[in-house]
Amino acid sequence: MNKIETILTDEKDVRFHRLVEELDSGYYKRIGDELDRYKQYNDFTKPHVVIILLDSDNPIACASYRQCSDDIVEFKRVYVKKQYRKRGIAFNLIKKLEKHAVKNNYRYSYIVTGKNNTAAIRLYEKLNYRQIPKFGQFKDDETVVCMKKEF
Repeated sequence: MNKIETILTDEKDVRFHRLVEELDSGYYKRIGDELDRYKQYNDFTKPHVVIILLDSDNPIACASYRQCSDDIVEFKRVYVKKQYRKRGIAFNLIKKLEKHAVKNNYRYSYIVTGKNNTAAIRLYEKLNYRQIPKFGQFKDDETVVCMKKEF
C-alpha cells in the first residue's frame, strides 16, 4: 500500500458506487439471482454515512451506515477489494464509522449478512456484535443472520 487516505463521504460518492458494484458482482457469483430480492434493501434512497479507503487515490474499501431510528443505525455495504483483504481494513473502517455514530448520539447498530458469509460473521463477532432474532423484512428469511451491538 502506498499513500493511504480515509474519506468520510455520503451515498452519492461515485467511488462508493464503484466499490458496491464490485461487492454485488461477488455476491452474484456466490448466490446468483437470489441477490435480486435484496436490491430494495440495498439502495441508496436514504442518506448514508460512507467511509472509503484510498490507496494512492484508488478506492480499495468502503463501509456505510444509515439511520434506522433516533438511536439506531444499520451498517451496510462493507467491502474490501480482494488483494487488500486479511489486513484488518474492514475492522478499522467499521470502528471509525462506529465512532462517528456514537458522536452523533446513536446507541445501537444492526448488521444483516448472509448466514453462509462466515468471514463477515467472524468479523462482526470480533467487533462485539451478537446475533439477535431476525426482524422486519428478514423475520422469515432463512438465508440471513441479524446482529446487533450497543455502543
